[in-house]
Amino acid sequence: MPSRREFFLHRKHAIVTGGSKGIGFALASELVNKGCHVTIIARNVNDLKNASGKLQELADSRGQNQKIAWKSLDMTAPYEIIKEAFDNAAKELGPIDILINNAGHSVQAPFCDLPITDFENQMKINYLSAVHATRAVVDEMKQRQTGHISFVSSAAGQFAIFGYSAYSPTKFALRGFADTLHMELLPFKVNVGVLYPPNTDTEGFKVEIETMPEETRLMSESAGLFTPEYVAQQHISDIESGNYSTTIGLDGWMLGNLTAGACPEKSLARGLVQVCFAGLFRAITLVYLGYFNGITKKCQKRRFKLEKEKASSKSD
Repeated sequence: MPSRREFFLHRKHAIVTGGSKGIGFALASELVNKGCHVTIIARNVNDLKNASGKLQELADSRGQNQKIAWKSLDMTAPYEIIKEAFDNAAKELGPIDILINNAGHSVQAPFCDLPITDFENQMKINYLSAVHATRAVVDEMKQRQTGHISFVSSAAGQFAIFGYSAYSPTKFALRGFADTLHMELLPFKVNVGVLYPPNTDTEGFKVEIETMPEETRLMSESAGLFTPEYVAQQHISDIESGNYSTTIGLDGWMLGNLTAGACPEKSLARGLVQVCFAGLFRAITLVYLGYFNGITKKCQKRRFKLEKEKASSKSD
């Protein structure tokens, strides 16, 4: 079991992709609260200006001469463009000590209703953007023998449900990438972490709810709703402590222990919980699966009934 390395955030330069809204903005705010210089990256210039203004106000209120910067960048752009933008960010605020790969979004619909392009686009923004960003900073972190790289996965990256056939695989992929990277970077004293947020009360989630299939909505409701500020505080705390996985809430904690598998674990206490309670957590998950499968069947039956009634009324 690798030992935990605490990571001190004060005066470090952090980059947060997708940092102008939602969880990304909350993470950036928490990093400012910890004394970091912060660069946020997103596409929309107006959103970036608004977010960076708020972050600068927060930084100024601390009176520690913290710097805030922003970059308008499409994280699905070719690697060379990503690398150039990150190099410029390092020139402005200093070497990049922390990278939080938060850029991404979700599409949800039954598999057969999704165009193939949705699968390709989800992989580009949710997974490959993190690969490109990580590649842009990792060599210097290795040379300097310090740094932290985070990946914002999802509870849907641990437990796939109805409607997430395009989204969930990209979040599962982040876990596999992070596990591999953690092992490769151990000799270079570069920390890696994964955040698994559940449903979070953000603008993006409110948009998702409007287009979410009934089955997905009913299943998602069972996990509750958390604020982005709470999610960010939990993850930044784990970065400081050197923990690998950040889970949110009781359901998230249980799911994190159940799906630990061969992922890194730096806490003896967490490791013991995973070993001792795996069977119990699996039993609870089977109950959830039965409940979710029941939702799928009920919704489908209701849909068939409505279609039959419509067809009957037309024939009359």
